[in-house]
Amino acid sequence: MNYLKIKKVGSILLICIGAILLISQIATSVKNYYIQSIGIVLLMLGIFLVNTSIKSKTKVDTDQYLEEE
Repeated sequence: MNYLKIKKVGSILLICIGAILLISQIATSVKNYYIQSIGIVLLMLGIFLVNTSIKSKTKVDTDQYLEEE
């Protein structure tokens, strides 16, 4: 299986699990702050993995920043 496909599916799963944990803890009357913290960590990790796979649309030309001595 392709590495990028595994990364995409894993990041979507992390986002979904984190969101489910947060929503379930917000809806309950007795709060468990450890589960909320784990939900936030999983959600942010999934978003980070999605963000790292997005390519930039702008092309940065590094030659113009080089100075000759």
